[in-house]
Amino acid sequence: MPPPPDLSAYRLSAAESEAIFNSEIVPQDIAPLPPSPNLESPLAILAVGQTGAGKTRLCPALLSALAASDRRPAHLIADVYKTHHPSYSSIDPSHLASAATGPDARIWLSMAVKEAARRRLDILLESACRHPSDFTSLAEMLSQEGYRVIIVLLAVPAALSRLGILARFYGDLPEARSRGLPLRLTPVKVHNDSYEGLVKGAEWLDGNDVAEQVVVVRRGNLVAYAESRDGAGKGGIAEAVRRERKRPLTEEEKKVALNDLKTLDSFPEAAGDTALVRKLLEPLIHNDVGSESVSDLHPLEFSNSIDAKHDGYNILCI
Repeated sequence: MPPPPDLSAYRLSAAESEAIFNSEIVPQDIAPLPPSPNLESPLAILAVGQTGAGKTRLCPALLSALAASDRRPAHLIADVYKTHHPSYSSIDPSHLASAATGPDARIWLSMAVKEAARRRLDILLESACRHPSDFTSLAEMLSQEGYRVIIVLLAVPAALSRLGILARFYGDLPEARSRGLPLRLTPVKVHNDSYEGLVKGAEWLDGNDVAEQVVVVRRGNLVAYAESRDGAGKGGIAEAVRRERKRPLTEEEKKVALNDLKTLDSFPEAAGDTALVRKLLEPLIHNDVGSESVSDLHPLEFSNSIDAKHDGYNILCI
């Protein structure tokens, strides 16, 4: 197998990077937004899930809840910053564009979080956790800046996220073109890196108190596990992610997956990938487990205060 191409020539100098950040990213993503209604303790929600897990469908629910609380957060996504790279659209072959511009996009994301924090903006940050240290350092920095940090982890089986990548690409779904990104098929390695990185991020959360709340959700915004900083029984985040990834699909997940597979069957060029994903899905569709082996699932809800009736299990306090 040949070594990966050397893409270091595309790295921008610090001066170039800062100039683009100040002239393009700040005016577009940060400057128009008002400060948090709580300047002493702004809110930062980190939505974390491997590529294809469903962040694009989770975040509208988070944004809607934030808007209902009179919050207009800076919505920050590293991937969309790749398009600010001056070489992004001209890199040939085009499938190298993401890898070539990724290092600068990661730098811009860190700069954007720091600038948003300086302005005391509320923040909604999407992370695929392909580079777990990026996620952990940003979460730690926000906590140190006095933010209320809430983390929503998507615990989605690899088969479903692999299927999601194929379905959005071949179906040309809106989430395949997040905020203006061109339509491109995410490489399997990128998916696998982020799939493994998410567990590393969850393990880090088990040993750190940066988050006021951590909620583990499945597709459809169903809460499987939650912890709060001052709650009992802490330290089960990574285990909850692993457990949910093995859980047989819910009826709704099964219905969507089978429908996606049926759609993909109409694309001959996707036959190999579809067959592989179908095989990965089989144990999640046909296996059954006892109810004592899995946690109850509750719809994600939002409140300005924990509702004692639910013990806060499925309520995100914003």
